[in-house]
Amino acid sequence: MISKIFLAYILIALGAVPASLVVANPTAAADTEVPGTLAHSTNATSSPNVPNAGHAATSPTSTTSENTPASSRHSPEGETTNGVTSVASDHAAEHHAELPPSTICHSKHKSHGVESHHCRKALDKVAFAANQTLDKFSSLIFANYKTCNVHIHKPMNATLQKVQLSLMVETLTTACHSVGGVLSQSNSKFAMRIERSTKENVHEVNKSICKKEKCPLTQSDCLSAFYQLPTNAKGVFVNGKGKNPFARVTSGNCTVTASTTDLSAFTIPRQFVLPTMKKLLNECDEHPGKIYFGGGTKGYNGDIWLSARPANKDLCN
Repeated sequence: MISKIFLAYILIALGAVPASLVVANPTAAADTEVPGTLAHSTNATSSPNVPNAGHAATSPTSTTSENTPASSRHSPEGETTNGVTSVASDHAAEHHAELPPSTICHSKHKSHGVESHHCRKALDKVAFAANQTLDKFSSLIFANYKTCNVHIHKPMNATLQKVQLSLMVETLTTACHSVGGVLSQSNSKFAMRIERSTKENVHEVNKSICKKEKCPLTQSDCLSAFYQLPTNAKGVFVNGKGKNPFARVTSGNCTVTASTTDLSAFTIPRQFVLPTMKKLLNECDEHPGKIYFGGGTKGYNGDIWLSARPANKDLCN
């Protein structure tokens, strides 16, 4: 299981679902195959020079071994709809130019035990440009530290300063104490989501994630699909329809997908990703699965997500 609203944001950026589904029904897009989220362990402050620099993952088990109990304080007062509580942001009116004015808090049933200082630590793991702003090449950024996952959604070519993001974290963790939620500003399309980190929604780089179902998948079909993924003259993945962060090909009964987790463009040639793809196929065998390759994206905080799944799911058992 991975973050439902974060997945919906990815689908919006790829044009798969309308934006209205994120608030109206954040789980509506969850059944569509999309990248998950993974933990980054660096504290870079400038643009990485190497494609996979700054993307080493932390173990997902470390996110659930907290000694501090969940806070007993309740969520902010307000109307509750579909498991979330809407509250007005005290800072939004004062800082309307840079802060989202609306806050939707998760219910305690969905998310609890989020430590606000962990969210600040998670933000410290985000790689910023030298002027302490987000890169302009990505539209989705994920950071994790212990109990806290922070998702940042922004328009491509737009950016935010670290101090602005810090204020957003403070506003959201104060309004949605211990449970997290979503802070959004519709007119600028900036949004931040905070949720409890678990082993189900944080994944490691270079670790295969295999499903239980068994399907008639063959390595020859999957490798054939992988080699057919469109590339440019340098061997870097591209999409035939112009969507640089996403490519998918089916060969036989195997559909292979490559995508960047931050929706920025690919930057690394296919031959350097091939060993990771082979690792996935060897370890998952006839089971559908996915794996993350550290780095390889134009954005400073992205990774490459690879998956292999059956073209005909009816043949699985």
